[in-house]
Amino acid sequence: MPHGYRDRNVKRLRRYTGLTHAHALQLLKDRAGRMPRIAESAGPERLLEALVFEHLGGDVDYFAHPIGISSVIPRHDSLVISLDASSTRHGYPLVAHTLERLLPAELPEAEQKQGDVRVIGVPGIRTTRAGREGLRLSLAGTKASVILTCNGSTNWADLLADRQEQLEAAEYRPCWNEAEMTPPERAFHQDHAEMSRVIEDASWLPSGLLRRSGLFHELSTAYCTRYWSTWDQWRIELKHDLGIKPPHDAFIDHLTDPKWGMSLAVDKLHCECDAPWADPHYDRQCTVELSSPTSRPGELQVRFRAMGTWFNSYDTYRDLKRTGAAPAWLMRVMPRHHQSEPRQLRTGSGPLTTPDGC
Repeated sequence: MPHGYRDRNVKRLRRYTGLTHAHALQLLKDRAGRMPRIAESAGPERLLEALVFEHLGGDVDYFAHPIGISSVIPRHDSLVISLDASSTRHGYPLVAHTLERLLPAELPEAEQKQGDVRVIGVPGIRTTRAGREGLRLSLAGTKASVILTCNGSTNWADLLADRQEQLEAAEYRPCWNEAEMTPPERAFHQDHAEMSRVIEDASWLPSGLLRRSGLFHELSTAYCTRYWSTWDQWRIELKHDLGIKPPHDAFIDHLTDPKWGMSLAVDKLHCECDAPWADPHYDRQCTVELSSPTSRPGELQVRFRAMGTWFNSYDTYRDLKRTGAAPAWLMRVMPRHHQSEPRQLRTGSGPLTTPDGC
């Protein structure tokens, strides 16, 4: 492979996945002879990825990497997700929050009521291996594989044991070690059959977004990324600091790129970037709506929100620094605050204080 062609593909792969240059280069070498692109998943693998993305929850404003994911390694039959080591969710370690949201457990008998959901977590998710190298998730009765990793000091086996002890002390019954679906899990899917079918049919959409989650950090200039869904309708909100013009054309071009992107087409674009009537005191929002050009189930709306002068974002900048956000990224998404910091504070070599020393 010519060096120029290879280097362009490495750069593209890094942008979509968040991988380092060395990891991206190795991944392309492993796939020698095949067209360089983001590998797509199918069947139970795709459904597992969709459920993981949905239940990780994109409702927290400030992570070192947007949505708390530093990188992904996408393969046809598996996905490796590296979570932020220093990020928290409402003060709760992100890795612990992940176990709480994903791993299923049956409610205590005293809390079970006729017609109510009898299981917390994601029904059907299973753990097949845990250790310092990561936590491997699957779906009951399948070979689907999503591997969660963090830094080398994260012992997933200990976290798993702590979670199990916590649940059992409260008389919950963990389900993630069971070979088959438990009765409460089967009841959940039976009681919510239509929702389960719709989510599975549209699983290509969240799975594809997760496999390209590097775009939120490597390409986007938003300091905050949030997402949520209602069945097969997905929403992503990208918040941009004062003075940062949302690069929605570049972001959507990457997301819909015929080689590296997803099979999405723009249905509607509403842009307020240069609206002559806009009051700078208030926020402006550009909205892009997308769907499958082949009418596959699923809809995506991306909101590019430019904050107004009413919003003092310096506290947000401090929060991002506390999460361990990279100085180069802070310079891109919040340059007015980053440039005003003394040099030792910008590089993280000094104490974190406000400009006036408070």
